[in-house]
Amino acid sequence: MHPNFFKQLLLISQFELKRGFATRKGLLSVVTFAVVWYFILLYPLRFAADLLVQEKGLNHNSSFLDFIGFGSLQLWPIPEFGVFWQFALLIFPMLSITIAADQTSSDRKRGTLRFIVLRSSRDSLFFGRFIGVLAIQAILIAATAFSTLLLVLYRDATLFSSALPNLFVIIVNVTLAVLPFTAMMAALSAKLLSAKQATLWAILIWTFLAGIISGFAHYLPALDFFKFLIPGYQLSALAQLSEWQTLQLAYIPLLQSLVLLALGRWIMARQAL
Repeated sequence: MHPNFFKQLLLISQFELKRGFATRKGLLSVVTFAVVWYFILLYPLRFAADLLVQEKGLNHNSSFLDFIGFGSLQLWPIPEFGVFWQFALLIFPMLSITIAADQTSSDRKRGTLRFIVLRSSRDSLFFGRFIGVLAIQAILIAATAFSTLLLVLYRDATLFSSALPNLFVIIVNVTLAVLPFTAMMAALSAKLLSAKQATLWAILIWTFLAGIISGFAHYLPALDFFKFLIPGYQLSALAQLSEWQTLQLAYIPLLQSLVLLALGRWIMARQAL
């Protein structure tokens, strides 16, 4: 390990954060995301949360949400967080593929990567970019979660103390959910020459890997274990859980991320700059 590894790691992560929030392109992306999220928060999320509040007040044994397959929304004591949980598990893993696509690929295409590694190691560059991109996503996740908290407090300010634990567990779990996607993009970015190529290959690999493994596992149940290799494999099961129960599947994205980061580091160490 390079003697200044952690110092370089911190500097590269900070640069990635600045690139995500302090550049014209980064600010445009953040503003676009904020506008889209504003309409999601104000209309579908708020509407679904209001529907849940009404359902809980009726005390029926069955409900419209059970009928359409979204009965798991009722597991959350605060309806807004139940709806946000479902939205977040759908939006942020997909968004991660776009946000994390250009970790090292464009620098390699421009030829600037070889100059960067003159002052830092390949490991610090690879992991520094990964941590920086993950931090950007964690900030966006936290911002959307806090906006949902404001929606909860607008409806009932007395829920503040009971809402905080749910807020924390959602931020942690959604960040864990995007972890393997970010690691997958780090590995692809280390190999390919553009963010567009990395995004395309990520979608192709993710789709075909899921289809092939699921197909073989259908005929050979012993191969079902290989589903753990698919980033986001646990998301459908995770959507059926609530509150602290959601952490019981945390080991899956952590193990997937370790494997993908090890693969990405191996590619980065051997790839021509």
